[in-house]
Amino acid sequence: MEKINFKKWLPHILAIALFMLLSVIYFSPLVFDNKELPQGDVTSFTGMGKDLRDHHAKTGEYAHWSNAMFGGMPANYTYPAPMPNIFMTISKAFSFYIPQLHFAIVFLYLLGFYILLMSIGCKPWLSILGAIAYAFSSYNLIIIEAGHVNKALAMATMAPIIGGIIMTYRKQYLIGLLTTLVFTGVHIYYNHQQITYYLLLIIAIMFVTYFIYAIKEHALKHFLKISAMLIFVAGIAILPSMGKMITIMDYTKETMRGGAVLKNNPSGKQEGTGLDIDYAYQWSYGAGETWTLLIPNLYGGSSNYNIGTDSESYKALKGTGQGKNFTKYAPAYWGAQPFTSGPVYAGAIVCFLFVLGLIIVKGKEKWWLLSASILSVMLAWGKNLEGFNQFIFDNLPLYNKFRTPAMALIIAGVTMAILAVLAIKEMIEQLKDENKKDAILRKLYIAGGITGGLTLIFALFGGGLFNFSAAGDENYPEWLVDALRADRKAMMVADAWRSFAFIALAFGLMWAFLKYKFRANFLIIGLTALILVDLWVVDRRFLGYDNFIPKRKSNTYQMTEADKMILEDKDPNYRVLNLASSTFNESNTSYYHKSIGGYSPAKLRRYQDIIDYHFSKNVNVNVLNMLNTRYVIVPNRETGGTIVQKNPDALGNAWFVDTLKWVNSPDEEIVAITDFNPQTTAIIDQTWKEKLSKPESLQTTSDSTAAIVMMDYSPGAISYKTTNTKEQLAVFSEVFYKTWKATIDGKEVPIVRVNYILRGLQVPAGNHVIQFTCKDELYIKAQKISFWGSVIAGLTLISLIGLMIWKWIRRDKKTDELNKSIE
Repeated sequence: MEKINFKKWLPHILAIALFMLLSVIYFSPLVFDNKELPQGDVTSFTGMGKDLRDHHAKTGEYAHWSNAMFGGMPANYTYPAPMPNIFMTISKAFSFYIPQLHFAIVFLYLLGFYILLMSIGCKPWLSILGAIAYAFSSYNLIIIEAGHVNKALAMATMAPIIGGIIMTYRKQYLIGLLTTLVFTGVHIYYNHQQITYYLLLIIAIMFVTYFIYAIKEHALKHFLKISAMLIFVAGIAILPSMGKMITIMDYTKETMRGGAVLKNNPSGKQEGTGLDIDYAYQWSYGAGETWTLLIPNLYGGSSNYNIGTDSESYKALKGTGQGKNFTKYAPAYWGAQPFTSGPVYAGAIVCFLFVLGLIIVKGKEKWWLLSASILSVMLAWGKNLEGFNQFIFDNLPLYNKFRTPAMALIIAGVTMAILAVLAIKEMIEQLKDENKKDAILRKLYIAGGITGGLTLIFALFGGGLFNFSAAGDENYPEWLVDALRADRKAMMVADAWRSFAFIALAFGLMWAFLKYKFRANFLIIGLTALILVDLWVVDRRFLGYDNFIPKRKSNTYQMTEADKMILEDKDPNYRVLNLASSTFNESNTSYYHKSIGGYSPAKLRRYQDIIDYHFSKNVNVNVLNMLNTRYVIVPNRETGGTIVQKNPDALGNAWFVDTLKWVNSPDEEIVAITDFNPQTTAIIDQTWKEKLSKPESLQTTSDSTAAIVMMDYSPGAISYKTTNTKEQLAVFSEVFYKTWKATIDGKEVPIVRVNYILRGLQVPAGNHVIQFTCKDELYIKAQKISFWGSVIAGLTLISLIGLMIWKWIRRDKKTDELNKSIE
């Protein structure tokens, strides 16, 4: 057997070391300065899952229900019980078990794209260039700052999956299938369905392109065979995550993404399946805004951007004492989205090389990369390309389950970087033929002229093409708006010149390479340095040193005076409405209290209906009372802080009603709770009538001696003691959901839904003990499915690795035999 060729592996080892070094340097404050990075979504997740983590720490059990937000919801999205998954272990190994996930993400960006580029025949130095171009594109860093961890990790695995597919089609069967299996499994484990959907769109376009070429090249049989193998391997990769997928699909039916319960919304507009298109398309990229791929601050950067003390806004505010604070978080963004954390910047040099790739690269790779890039931009425009995207929203399967179409630009982030690298590769290869030199130069001039010319247009004439007005400008005095517009114009012009300079430098380097024919590696190293500097400096605008704070200062959930006042209540079983914050877009309240509000893109559909009908304009006190809202936090306009108001009419944990009002539809039901007395009346849909025994007997006079007292509470189990002289309907201030079961004195009884979202129970006369238990049977079955899926995936992995080792040993034996025969 031959010895391992370390020289062959050395470039890959150096690449991995470089990737690790770049990742650590970028996040050096975490490593060397004992700082941490506050992340919005991570902070929200911490708040929403606090009650479940506490319960698990205390009992060792995972509850299937959380009461921390939205009156109560399943634990699937907050702190679910773990699912066995072999790819969870593999995902940690990829990042070398790095404890700080932030730079592990960047490392995976780099490693994944390196694998992709190696799979399409690029040499290590060129693959390093492409990996850096992709990993440090602005959006990839911005989502880390925002705390979209699973999204970032899922994006990091897109490239190696594509690479595995390409390797398999290129007859590198074992390594291709193994790469596809491993990274698909890890990608699905990261569980970001929208990123997976975009990945599938890329693969679908690639598949169609390969199919067309297979017909042209009379290789259809080979194409179909490889496609079947890849589909089989993808199926194996999905198995360990199948349990989670089953539970998510089941839960999604009950959420905002699962379709409407009501026929009409509060405005009278007819509801459909999936998300409402106006809600889903809020974050649509503007058509002109697309040029941020080339010029980062073309549209002002972000909604809270540090425009500096040399800005016109600072000069305008200098005498007010507010200049520094305002300009540090200035509303510089003036694009089509409600607000943004930063632009999608692919890099000026990457755009230049992408255009060159469109001209110089031939064959099927160019066509699927171009097609996917165009689709990416069209989808990102959302409502700004209304006809096309309305059709896509209504007809493309599952597309209406997702929001934020601007996110579709992640497709272009992958495809543009690939084609940019292929442009360099093709240029180097074509230059081996001296006769092609002039043709290459012409193509270089065209690409440079197009991209450099565009930046010059914005630099020289951009100030006269736009008015630089933004939504929200009306909140500021006219003199300040004028200053803001001047700053936005200056940002556009400055970054247009900046992009022009980087394109000119890259163009000059490539022109010199063509003219003087120095070593290709020098060209690649030079371009890599330029791309890294370009992207790194822009990234630092949105995820810079100022974003990192000392750990001792990062107490996001510091208890407020309002929290302290509420927590003096010795009875913890009540709810809190926080009107001093964005009530239905924050989870800080959930950290200490059971909240009426919360933060989740997957809240229950019926609860969202309650928000739309009874909270969006005015707070319906009847709904507050029936949800047992004992405290309301409101802003104190005098001090700028908050004050607590106690609601004396909160109805408590449960009560008996003496009147049942039957309705014929959910639409009637949600309107009926607008004006009723929830203490004496329950609104019930006719569909629940059969669940009640002699429902007419429940219409009775009130019993002043009747009482329901909560005896014990945990997130997944609640018990009550009841006393009543006649059979009555009890209403509980708990959100109805199908995984809850109820018993009276140990005998299971049906739960009915009342008041659109609450639980109701028919309770016989006498003294009884009621027990509610939340046990998600489907989730428990899903855990078993994931276990056996991991076993199957593990055996498949071992088989593929074993075959590769066997093939390697066999090849070496044949080499030894050949050497002996020569001797």
